[in-house]
Amino acid sequence: MGEWDRVFRQHRPLPPHPQRGRARPPPRSTAFRCVLKYLHGAALSQLVRCALQGTKYQLRLSLFDATYHHFFGKTWRSSWRAASTAPPRLARATFNEVVYFHTSLNHPGIAAVVEVVMIAGKGDGGSQHLSCGFGTIPLFHGGSEVTNPATEDRMLKLYHGTPRALLHPRFQDPMEKNKYMTVMEKSHLQYALKSHQPLEAIFHLLPENLLVSGLPTVPGLLPARGDAGKGSFPLPMLGWAGLGATCFSRRCPMLEGGKR
Repeated sequence: MGEWDRVFRQHRPLPPHPQRGRARPPPRSTAFRCVLKYLHGAALSQLVRCALQGTKYQLRLSLFDATYHHFFGKTWRSSWRAASTAPPRLARATFNEVVYFHTSLNHPGIAAVVEVVMIAGKGDGGSQHLSCGFGTIPLFHGGSEVTNPATEDRMLKLYHGTPRALLHPRFQDPMEKNKYMTVMEKSHLQYALKSHQPLEAIFHLLPENLLVSGLPTVPGLLPARGDAGKGSFPLPMLGWAGLGATCFSRRCPMLEGGKR
């Protein structure tokens, strides 16, 4: 039980705002599959000259309640990726990482916030992390409906600054209402967001508002095999202990959406 306790503590999510839970009884949780594909734009081109010092980029995904200016859940972090450029094209950093989560807070004010973080070497041999911008992905619209689930790929506009700007008392939703928020010109994140009903089969193993990919350990799911950062995403295997036997599927159908 020591290892399980350590994993649970390590992945313990921040609770939603207290007022959100009091508003009404929680409905059934909605499952999501978010694919973060690539970062593209002028902002990377301006920074790519630092590549000789080991500049790399990371995407961080968090859940945010715009109504109460409150972050909740647990921030997910991608692997570090280098940007490539070939003039006259703009720089591009490819991620192709898949994130799964579910939430019962089906309100238009609930969103996923993406932050772009850069790590660069310093002259003294150390390194520093810098925020290169952020954007918000609405999860619901018009009540409890999932945002435009029929659309495959989307381009997320990025804003200058850090997600801390969302905590300002004068922040308004949607982002376009905030006159002090400036868009990063010719820069965007390509992504895809869909509801993912097959994930419901492992709701009892995956805590609500916890964002996971194929890399972290989730009690009840066997570790993923292969390179989970590639576009062909190797997913965790489902495992459970029986009477002296362990049953498992080679790939997790609840995450893939496939059949056993």
